[in-house]
Amino acid sequence: MVKIKASKEGIEEINKKREEEGWTTDQNSEALIITSQQEFKKAVDKITDDTPLTIENIETLATNKIFTSESTNLVWEYINELKNNSLRKIDSEYFVKFIKSKEIHTKGITYRNWKNFLHKERKPIDKDVFIAFCEALGIENWRDVAELPPIERESNNQPNLLKEGLSSFNHKTQIKLLKTNFSNRNKPFLVANTCKYSRTWMLRRLELEIENINRLKCKPFFLSGSRHSLPSINELSSRFERQYPRTRLVESLKRENLLIVIDDPYDCKEIISNFWLPLVEKLTKTKTPGRMFMFLLPNNQANVQQIESTQIIELPPANPFEEKDKEDIVNVLLEIGAKMLKPLSQNDAERIADSLIQKSNGDTLKLLQEIYNHFKCRQTKFADIWQRYP
Repeated sequence: MVKIKASKEGIEEINKKREEEGWTTDQNSEALIITSQQEFKKAVDKITDDTPLTIENIETLATNKIFTSESTNLVWEYINELKNNSLRKIDSEYFVKFIKSKEIHTKGITYRNWKNFLHKERKPIDKDVFIAFCEALGIENWRDVAELPPIERESNNQPNLLKEGLSSFNHKTQIKLLKTNFSNRNKPFLVANTCKYSRTWMLRRLELEIENINRLKCKPFFLSGSRHSLPSINELSSRFERQYPRTRLVESLKRENLLIVIDDPYDCKEIISNFWLPLVEKLTKTKTPGRMFMFLLPNNQANVQQIESTQIIELPPANPFEEKDKEDIVNVLLEIGAKMLKPLSQNDAERIADSLIQKSNGDTLKLLQEIYNHFKCRQTKFADIWQRYP
């Protein structure tokens, strides 16, 4: 986890904003409650678009460890109280009131971090916590008040930093579908996109979002054959079973998410009926913090013709190179610049985004190459990173 602290000038701006809000610097500061409420609402948005919260939603929040240890215990007590009163749903605003009344803190929103955030001579804090405090104070761009770490990056690490930054691209439509169906264990995701570069970019973004939702790392598991050597679906099942017998699978899902990826040339309907659903059935009565997903990547439309819409969640193609995506590209450029210690101003990022959209001319590969060229990043493993997932 990256740790940062405020710059000398940033401290002045932070305390000015704090005084305007009337927030104190002590452990009873309202800043801790306000920031916790803000982070809680973000966490809720990641698991449901509905206003009412179900018991299962709240249990997911507690299991995903978004609260401090002490606060998590209070949340479980609240869950048990709701169950005792036979309540299955509550309005999210009632839960916010509970957070305020019990002084529930989300993870990282602590007095120690608040104290370190306000004083430059103290220790840096986690980047996510720093950003959360900035947002609560109404500071629009956290980079304006941060002291970026003077770390020398080796040139061979630049592609990794660039990949991390690009993986944060929005993909709004696909992310919404993921969030809406996050708790649906039966349906796999169908990636309806024959452009391998656009498809891989989207899958990297979905992987990041899954990690953000339940705070667990993702482990991709690739299962496929080739047109010259095609294992049967039974052989694929045996291969998976050897790697993940049930006991090991359950233990793995206690600490990570598993993303099963199956490429052409398999018939998707047969994969769902003879591989996926029997696998899901093994976990029917098992609850784990981690989730298991399957992504089907057909290149041949003949392999998806027999699938009923009720069997899958179809993710439409993502084409991140149009004028409507300019704001998202700007945000990605700012993020990449910060990661690579080549910070950009808002105006520069907007100018570069216009140029990238024009040069790419509707082609995802060209857009990625232009971004690499702009940041003077080597493309020696470009195809390995962007043409194939994982």
